[in-house]
Amino acid sequence: MSGLCGCIHWTNRPGHAQAAARMADAAAYRGPDGIEAWSGARASLTHLALNVTAADERESQPLVEDGLVLVADARIDNRSTLQSNVRRQLRAASPTDADLILAAYRRWGTDCPAHLIGDFAFAIWDQTEQQLFAARDPMGMRPFHYRVENDRLLFGSDVKQLLAAPEVPARISEPMVAAYLQNRFEPLDWTFYEDIFQLKPAHALLAQSGGSCQTWRYWDVDPDKRIRYDDERDYVQHFREVFAKAVRARLRSSQPVGLFLSGGVDSGSIASMAGHLKETEGIGCPALRTYSWAFKTLTQCDERGVSSRITDRYDFPSTPIDAESVRLIGPPHGVPDRDSPFMSHYQALLAKGLRGARERGVRCMLSGQNGDLLVGSWIFDNITLLRKGKVKTLWEELQAQHETLGLSFRDLIWRTLYRPIRAHIWPEDTLPRLREPLRRLWRTMRPAPSSTPPPPWMSEHLRNSVDLPSVHKKVPSELRRFARRRRYETVRSSLQRRIGDWSERLFARHHITYADPWADRRLIEYVMAVPQHQVFQRGQNKSIARRAMRGLMPNQARTNLRRVSTTPLYERALKNAPEDETSGWSCAYLRQENSFLDVNPLVAHYEDRIEGESEEDFRFWLALCLNMWLHHHSL
Repeated sequence: MSGLCGCIHWTNRPGHAQAAARMADAAAYRGPDGIEAWSGARASLTHLALNVTAADERESQPLVEDGLVLVADARIDNRSTLQSNVRRQLRAASPTDADLILAAYRRWGTDCPAHLIGDFAFAIWDQTEQQLFAARDPMGMRPFHYRVENDRLLFGSDVKQLLAAPEVPARISEPMVAAYLQNRFEPLDWTFYEDIFQLKPAHALLAQSGGSCQTWRYWDVDPDKRIRYDDERDYVQHFREVFAKAVRARLRSSQPVGLFLSGGVDSGSIASMAGHLKETEGIGCPALRTYSWAFKTLTQCDERGVSSRITDRYDFPSTPIDAESVRLIGPPHGVPDRDSPFMSHYQALLAKGLRGARERGVRCMLSGQNGDLLVGSWIFDNITLLRKGKVKTLWEELQAQHETLGLSFRDLIWRTLYRPIRAHIWPEDTLPRLREPLRRLWRTMRPAPSSTPPPPWMSEHLRNSVDLPSVHKKVPSELRRFARRRRYETVRSSLQRRIGDWSERLFARHHITYADPWADRRLIEYVMAVPQHQVFQRGQNKSIARRAMRGLMPNQARTNLRRVSTTPLYERALKNAPEDETSGWSCAYLRQENSFLDVNPLVAHYEDRIEGESEEDFRFWLALCLNMWLHHHSL
């Protein structure tokens, strides 16, 4: 995980080199292995290097060839296939990832991102055509931000880099703040600053003189692709093969690799597959280290009894992280960074683990964060069993779901049979002229509002002055089946993408690359093409992963259905805050006056929370983070 930035001046005015230098300085932590710049008549591009692979160590960026200048933050996983396809366009005998990207651009032009497998963000300045082309990987694992002006374009890995450029005002985007306080994270191209945008995952950008800038989606799930096997064992074997590719690609490192290991299937599958590959193929790095939360008093949060089965099986070095000694809220580590107020409850916990990993030479840290999206989420496909006449299997499935989830048969029939039938009879794209008037009529007749009202602490100013756009995720019309539509929408979760952006920046600040095998494009394409009953069956989510890990993951870990949360640690931090003399965050953050929040309802909600008189509301945490962000960055 490196970094990049650049400045394009379409009118030849001076200053682009100085702007790029200031932008690089603002995120110097992204370049512990060197910061190099290129400057031409109208453009300056800078690369900030963090070497993870052997290829990274011999890579030289910015890469300049035949009038093209490339800066990339990338790990390309389909190297052998790509190399054979771009052999004629390659200039290097032993190509790096940057060489392969530039060769792909020479062959396919602006269509090249669709041919790349991996995590990447890159920009190519074409000196002949006087245009900038950029792209970001399908799941947005590497960041790319930009600002378009009449005679200038700025881009960088971080928002803070663009803010560091001359004549860029740090004006907070009120629509983004309003959406955020309501627990909305769309549109994904918005940032918290006016006129600074994020390139969305699976999107490309082309900018030309005169302020012309267009973006488009270059990849999406193929709605027509279906994978069907007669033998269920073939689904499991195919999954294992694709998952092995995803894990193998992220173990490509000349430095130690770490893994945040819980007792769940997502991280446990990564650890087990990594151990299996090392045993069978000799694949791995000097050391694969695992890091797990350790609790002394909140023992219900401790999962090491499960995760240790895996570390013992593969003899992984395991480092416990003393979770209860970490101050979750407030400085030095429980504070949002300059780019965004959003952060996890457990940023300080992760930061402690990352500091320990960095001290041991770890340059890449694996996570199973996207596993819940891809093979979890409790998406049922009982309707398919009914449609195929498999009544006995359907009844067994309903019984298993009833026992596992604790849902009544009435609720299960409503959720898994009635709603899919309704969606099939009347899909979203059917009779739009009739549907919208009926929706309006229904809204007027309903006693409750159609959407969740803003939280009481949102200021009157935001309520009255900001009109948020209606966001509808475009789902391919071919995805008519209820389960496939739900899976498609879940994989593209806007909240998860924001969490991914936050994770990437947090890891980068510790000179560590963030990687997740569950975000592998090949794995997404496979899981989206198989029947949902393979993903969720017998009352178990992640069924296909659990079956694929048979023989690789110890059974106690593989079949573990107990969901453990560290929320009690956060709740304790909230309750102890008034008594924490070293903190004072309740005064400094909760009561901070600003134009976005009415602090009186916010304080009242907090006091009710610690007295147990109100339920958890995630929007309270978002508001608290907003005030911390405004306070610490003097915004």
